Amino acid sequence: MGAGAIPVVLTFLLVFVAWRVVFSFNKDLVRARAWGELARRSMPFVGITLMAASLPLVQGSGGAGPIIWALAFGGVLVVARFISEPAAERQAARTFRRGDYERAAILYRDLAEERPLARYWAFLGAALGAAERHDEAVRASDRAVKLDPEYGLAYYNRALILRKTGRKSRAARDLQRALDADLPRRYRKAAQRLLEETKSAT
Repeated sequence: MGAGAIPVVLTFLLVFVAWRVVFSFNKDLVRARAWGELARRSMPFVGITLMAASLPLVQGSGGAGPIIWALAFGGVLVVARFISEPAAERQAARTFRRGDYERAAILYRDLAEERPLARYWAFLGAALGAAERHDEAVRASDRAVKLDPEYGLAYYNRALILRKTGRKSRAARDLQRALDADLPRRYRKAAQRLLEETKSAT
């Protein structure tokens, strides 16, 4: 393999990794057959793919061509990233991170009623749980589980609420279900640790 092939190989690797990322973060949308929503979430990765595909056109060219290409695709990627996530979802997430859980719950409920996806019901459950509205939080998580029994975050959120309210054996079952389901990697260690703690406490 010559030196000229290295950028091509790296480009294909970048595209492959990018599409693996979009799939792994949006398996629930695939299961829900929410193709429009999935296409929207894929926009930054479509931009990366187009950028990678057009790289050979500017490779080795002189002048301002490569700079214009880089600036143009930089702009495309920024815009694609901005519109790939609904504005209401960004607002709800920001509100939750600020600690305004009551307001976040209102925003997530609006999202869940507009687009009844398991992720929105699970996020609503998390916001309600953080706002100490435990029964409502469990019901929202129940709705998420009913919509997508493979959505591990719904089980994880419900387990946190059940554990907090003293229902440890049920929390342990939910933590095990979360680990058996589609649970994002960043939650797996926490779920495993909580499961061990919960089992030893029952």
